[in-house]
Amino acid sequence: MNKTLLTAIIAIITFLIAMGLLSFKILGSGLRKQVQNHLFSVREIKKTQIQNFFRERYGDINILSKNPLIIQSLPVFAAAFKEGGFDDPRYKQAESDYGYLFVHFLTQHGLQNIYLVDAEGFVVYGVKGESFRGENLKSSHFVSTTLNEVFTEGLTRLYFSDITFNEKTRDFMCIGACPVFDNANTFLGVIIVEISYSKLDAIVSQWDGLGKTGEIYIIGEDKLMRTKSRFLKENTILKMKIDTKSSRDVILGNTYIQRVKDYRNLPVISAYTPLDGLRDVKWFLLVEMDEKEVLHSFSVLEAYLVVVATVIFAISIVFHRCIRKKNLL
Repeated sequence: MNKTLLTAIIAIITFLIAMGLLSFKILGSGLRKQVQNHLFSVREIKKTQIQNFFRERYGDINILSKNPLIIQSLPVFAAAFKEGGFDDPRYKQAESDYGYLFVHFLTQHGLQNIYLVDAEGFVVYGVKGESFRGENLKSSHFVSTTLNEVFTEGLTRLYFSDITFNEKTRDFMCIGACPVFDNANTFLGVIIVEISYSKLDAIVSQWDGLGKTGEIYIIGEDKLMRTKSRFLKENTILKMKIDTKSSRDVILGNTYIQRVKDYRNLPVISAYTPLDGLRDVKWFLLVEMDEKEVLHSFSVLEAYLVVVATVIFAISIVFHRCIRKKNLL
């Protein structure tokens, strides 16, 4: 009878442990899949938001370049500047006539600044005081600068730059340009707009649902970060190079989710994808979360299973000894 009972107990214990291990494997796999699906969703949502952000900015500057106010005011500012400079009464009158409308455009489209540049390259108007008014963007002083690049491209087409640092405003921004033509299709000059980095930061710094270790960031073809790090106090924009397995893979044009080590050399689950449709800008999006946090529930389940298995094993040992002692008596 005792042997039969002991056999039954061993069978039950074996069954419980086997079921626990099986449940652990199934639940663990489910947890990993759930997190991967979540990172996938966040990646695709942020990708869409960033692409829409750029499409809206392209639309804004394209509309501004064709706005009758821009077409009318650019030659007026250019003529007044050439004849008497910024202190000329005609220039002051042009500022009075058009300035408040440019401020309205600035606010309406969420821009940092708007410049009007004549066909010769002179910045004949800037909404904000820290603008480059009076400078010639074709001069040697501006060679190899982003402003020169944007102006040169903007002579013939709508163009947007990568993120750059504005020494005057001490801020990171993207700069866009578009040619301006009058109703007779005569080239008048170029409109240039500055878009503050804060607009992009508002998108990538939303870490809802990514816990304490989730991070969203953008890199360029040079692997330099185009956004700030969540974990580092110092500025990482255009300064920190991300050379990881996921960064190398995404620059090749691949979209994937995998376990890698991040730029902090910590194991993470990384979901990455190229940002398509940004025209002149080649960026890549990475959404990552520390594996330790990802598998926290998995680790808790594992700990519980170890405790339960230990308790069952201890009970079986005690029971076995009690049966053996009773038989000896």
